[in-house]
Formats: sequence, C-alpha cells, structure tokens
Amino acid sequence: MADFGDILADPQKPAPEKDKKGKAEPKPKQTEITNNAVQGTVLRAIIRVENWNAEDDNRELNCGSFEIDTVDFSGPPNKVSIKALSTPISTNLRRGVKTKNWENTSLQKIASDIAADANLKLMYEVENDIKFDRLEQEEETDIKFLNDLCERFGVSLKATDGILVLFEETVYEEKEAIETYDADEIGGRLLRYSFSQNTSDTVCKVIASYKDPKSGLLAYAEFEPPEPPATGQIAHLNERPADLGDEETRQSPQSKPKPKAPPGVLASMLNPDGTLKEEYKYLFPDFYKDEKKDKGTFDTGFTPFNDVTGDFNSIQAHSNDSMLRIAKAFARAKNKNEWTCTLQLMGNPNLIGGVNIQLTGFGVYDGKYFVDEAAHVISGGYSTNVKAHKCLVGY
Repeated sequence: MADFGDILADPQKPAPEKDKKGKAEPKPKQTEITNNAVQGTVLRAIIRVENWNAEDDNRELNCGSFEIDTVDFSGPPNKVSIKALSTPISTNLRRGVKTKNWENTSLQKIASDIAADANLKLMYEVENDIKFDRLEQEEETDIKFLNDLCERFGVSLKATDGILVLFEETVYEEKEAIETYDADEIGGRLLRYSFSQNTSDTVCKVIASYKDPKSGLLAYAEFEPPEPPATGQIAHLNERPADLGDEETRQSPQSKPKPKAPPGVLASMLNPDGTLKEEYKYLFPDFYKDEKKDKGTFDTGFTPFNDVTGDFNSIQAHSNDSMLRIAKAFARAKNKNEWTCTLQLMGNPNLIGGVNIQLTGFGVYDGKYFVDEAAHVISGGYSTNVKAHKCLVGY
C-alpha cells in the first residue's frame, strides 16, 4: 500500500470538481479527483479555508483516507478520473460472502471481530451492549450482516478513515446544534433550501412480541413516542429478541425432568423403581398437585392444551429490554424521515454527518436537525450540501 498523499483544495481558485461525502450511515463514502493514480493507492483528502467568514478564520476538514477503487482514462485532452472509497476494498468487508454461526456473543464482540478481520480499528459508542444467544450469517458480506444487525437494534454504522464506528443517533441528537441558519440568510450563507413533511409511513405506537417455540415463554414490549405523529398508526412486530436465555431456561415445563419422589423421604416409602408408594402421596400434596390436573388430549409441546394462560402470558422478563430496543428502533426508522430538509450552503468545514444544526425562520419547519449527509463540493468555489432530518425526542 502506498503512503498517504494529501489532496489539498483551495476554494479561492478554480479547480477540478471534487466531491467528498461524510455520511452518518453505512454506505461507503466516495470521492472523485483528477490526477495521476495507481489502483490500490490510499489517498488522504483535506479541505482547507483561509480568512473564510472573517479575518483569521482558518479551518480545515480532514476528509479521511480513501482507497482507489476505479481509475478511468479518457481524452483528448488526457484525463484520469479516480473513484475511491472510505471502506477498504482490499479486505473482505464489502465483497467477501460468508456463512457463519455466532453463539453467546454481543454486538461489540461481533463488530470487533469484523473490524479486526478488515484491519480496521473499532469505535464502539453503544450504551448497554446487546447480547445474543445465537445468530446466523448466511451468505452475506460482513458489512451487510453487521449493518442489518445494527439497524434492527437502532445502532448506526459507518466506516471512515480506517475506523469502523458504531454509535446511537439518539445520543447524538441530544447534543447542541453547532450552527444556526435563518431564512433571512438566503443569498449569503444559505444558498438554497427545500423541506418535506411525509407522514405516510410513520407510526404512533409499536407493539413487539415473540413467543419462544421451545419454551412457550413470551417476550413483549410496547413503545409510544413522546411526541408521536398524528397518523394514529400502530405497528405490530413479531421478532425474536437478541437473547432468549440458555438451554435450561428455555426448557418447557414438560421437558424438564422431575424427581421421582419428594426429597428426604424414607427408603421404606419408595417403590423398587424409586417412586413414592401410593399410600404416602397424600403427605406431599404440593409435589403431586400436577397429577390432579387435566392434561388435555393434544400435546402442544408447551403447556397443557387447555392451559392457555400458561402458554401465552408467561413473560420472559430478561428478553423484554431487547424487545423494547427493537420497538424503539422500528419507530425511529419509520418516524425520523417525517420532517426532512436539503440545504445548499456556503462551504462550511464544520458540517459533517452526525452533527446538529438549528433552522429558524421557516415556520413549522423550524427546529433542530440531525445531519445525515454533508457533501463538500469544490468546483470554482466551495459549497456544502446537507441532507438532514428533524431530531426526534426520547428515542
């Protein structure tokens, strides 16, 4: 691998178009430059501004490192176009399809193993690590498997500058806005804007449940956003929680072996096969109370056929936190795009995916927005194109 090479952009001078996207999502970032290049080379892109908004306002944006994916040559005049990705293509992270079973593990351990296999560092910013009893990775790339897992439990994933980052959007949305843009600034710092409100796919409540077919136990959670959309739509999920417990916990009442006789009885009270003689059973009513129950005529594999309460209302408490996380993640995925905006701004090196901005003077669209994507474009000038969604409250 070649040494890093800086790609320095001067916004004051005309320059070939360069496009750098910093995304708060797991899609690989892509930059296109014009220069001599060799496939497999690693490039480092930096945008620097001097005296930008005021005298001595000197800043720089380290766009990170990019591994060249494709090199195109055209002419006349001779021109080399390079496309490079922030996710290394020299590893199996994006292209190697795998089948693997994961058992008694956690999201952090999975991410750590995948990062190590791709020669990446791991930045893990997830509260209350998520435990799994078992998972199956079936003919998937590592990045797709990890991304699907993160989305299911409300965790964001991105790869940048040799680091695999896992974080929670809800934590970042609670932070203060780093910039404020007002409608009066149109033609100045604010070049163009567009807003959208879309409630067609939003939810006001999520009910998540899962009945373990092995034990008959139920994992259950309900979640209502503190400030729900006005649609009134309720979503019902039937999803397996991350951890259903060990094999002993998951044994159904019928499959657990029961002692042949109450503990501590005299040897003279036992039959040759170790069971208690019939004449003594009245002394131990609790031990033999199940013998008096009607067992039903159909074997469900869980509790007796006529014992509906035992089948469906036995809550598996240790899985409920997992179900609540799933319900919140589903609600967030549906609701975070209710209020969105696209902005074209005067170039701002401070704006990257994962920061918040405050918008004022736009009526009902006012509020704090989370930057999903910030594209820094240099083409005879320097502008920053932002895609953002309004921050959610409480999830």
